[in-house]
Amino acid sequence: MASRAKATILDIAREAGVSKSTVSLVLQGSGLIRPETATKVRKAIEDVGYVYNRGAANLRKAHSNVIGMVINDLTNPFFAELAVGMERVFQAAGVVPFIANTAENPVRQEEVLKSMMEQGVAGLIVSPARGTTPGAFRRIEAAGVPVVFAMRRLPESRI
Repeated sequence: MASRAKATILDIAREAGVSKSTVSLVLQGSGLIRPETATKVRKAIEDVGYVYNRGAANLRKAHSNVIGMVINDLTNPFFAELAVGMERVFQAAGVVPFIANTAENPVRQEEVLKSMMEQGVAGLIVSPARGTTPGAFRRIEAAGVPVVFAMRRLPESRI
């Protein structure tokens, strides 16, 4: 099976008969575009199979709408309910939640935190794994990423 090249904004613009700037404004939800033009652009988006790359957009804007949720034990019904509740609130606010389970393992927690930082999360909500040391969050503090501890505190931490 031959693979198709990824659709681009230029492909959408050609399909809809508009400029790249118009496509970009529609993707951003701008009210500056006439409704009939926006409808034509959205149809072209569907027709060419375009998938918006939010990661690339975040890099361009130097801003992320992704919040990392690092939960110590998602098999525990309490923490599962907590995660679901936070996720609902984030989605209603237009924030994308990334959820990770550390299974009470500080090493796994460190891997997850590193990965989320590499993805450019805007902030973190962490229910620390047992055995977590305050030093586990130094790099995050230094990067200026906001962190909120949920359910467990690290008394020696500045967070």
